[in-house]
Amino acid sequence: MIEPKVKAKVLGDGQIGEIHDAAMKVLSETGCEFRHDGALKMLGQAGAKVDGNRVRFPAEMISAAIESAPGSVTLGDRDGKNVMELAGDSVHFGTGSDCLFVLDGQTGRRRKAMLDDVRRFAHVADKLDEIDFVMSMACPHDVPADRLYREQFAAMLAATSKPIVFTVVDPAELGPILKMSIAAQGGEQHHLAAPHLLLYAEPISPLIHPDTSVEKIIFCAEHRVPITYCPGPMGGGTSPVTGAGTIVLSLVEILSGLVLHQLVRPGAPFVFGAALGPLDMSTMNVVYAGPFGMLWQAATVEIGKHYALPTWSLAGASDSKLADGQATMESAMMILIAAMNGANLVHDVGYIESGKTSSLEMLAISADAIALARRIVEGIGTDTASLAAEAIGRVGPGGSYLGDNHTLENFRQTVFAPPLLDYANFDDWRDEGGTSLIDRAKARVEKLLSEQANELDAERLAKIMELTGR
Repeated sequence: MIEPKVKAKVLGDGQIGEIHDAAMKVLSETGCEFRHDGALKMLGQAGAKVDGNRVRFPAEMISAAIESAPGSVTLGDRDGKNVMELAGDSVHFGTGSDCLFVLDGQTGRRRKAMLDDVRRFAHVADKLDEIDFVMSMACPHDVPADRLYREQFAAMLAATSKPIVFTVVDPAELGPILKMSIAAQGGEQHHLAAPHLLLYAEPISPLIHPDTSVEKIIFCAEHRVPITYCPGPMGGGTSPVTGAGTIVLSLVEILSGLVLHQLVRPGAPFVFGAALGPLDMSTMNVVYAGPFGMLWQAATVEIGKHYALPTWSLAGASDSKLADGQATMESAMMILIAAMNGANLVHDVGYIESGKTSSLEMLAISADAIALARRIVEGIGTDTASLAAEAIGRVGPGGSYLGDNHTLENFRQTVFAPPLLDYANFDDWRDEGGTSLIDRAKARVEKLLSEQANELDAERLAKIMELTGR
């Protein structure tokens, strides 16, 4: 977890007001579609204007939902301990979900993702101190579709104690997955105090809430499962090509979902955010890690903070096809912006190829970028030891601080070397193998995988495996 002292903003207060007002205009005049009869009835009874599937919202209805939603969300670990408080500027980094492919570190080739990849990613993420929560990182091709997400969740539970953010396609899988989480935590009392899981769900841009997404919203509100209802519009494709226009459309989708969520259960835990990026008109690919997407993400987080809601974002990813120089550059820039932005829950660490492929080596490299970002956003201390006036007096003009006690007592806090970065001189680097960053990342991944996994006890694991439907 990071608490940034060095911060960055991309929107002024006036701009936040302009974007909010534009979203309120769209919500009241254009509205959006809810393709779910129960939701339409509930929204109509609460004061929304319902015309067929189209729902338009008065401003006071939106304000009431924002006011009703809690300003913080607590997540627990597998053992029922509170480990993550999503509020304010606290920043937590985690992996992403459902990549169709994996970049195999042994062969260097892109291949189909398998269930064992879910376990391997959870294992490595559990060992990395910089990673706070876990997502699947793989959509396994070797699991039947009717139990795919349960198998994903079970594999994560078996390999990590960290909080899990999960996805499902079929809302019917939510019940078994919730039972798995409660079994892993040792009882419903732990779930109610600090849930071990958070659902990632989405509308369909532009402006459609399909029945499956609505059912996820309702289930999570009823069972106190935290949810992020996260639009993923493509600027110029499924949203306006401008950043502000894409953000406005996303706000309409998030806030209209939030209204329903809070009507089902006032005070139910909700995390505000979106995954935004422009469409490259020359390739028709979404630019996942480009500068505009980074700005749009940061702006959306700032609006969520303006509403005093917990926030969701993404970082640690790349559009590169390899864990290479481009991937390292894009990942590090995204991570630093997210850290300075104070986004509470930041996913997708370890993604390459615009979210289609995952890489354990990219995860390890990005963990070092998180460690560097943490040191940067801590800022510069000005306590007595940091100011060093007494040391300056002792050493005096022309002296050396190398042998002074002040250096001995403080150098470890000043010179920081994450595990994968190389600060050696050339001869020492050459004598130790002359390795590249990717070489060292591969070696670290292999070492972490060789270590004992953070496994569940046999009794709890048996209960969870029964719930997968095998």
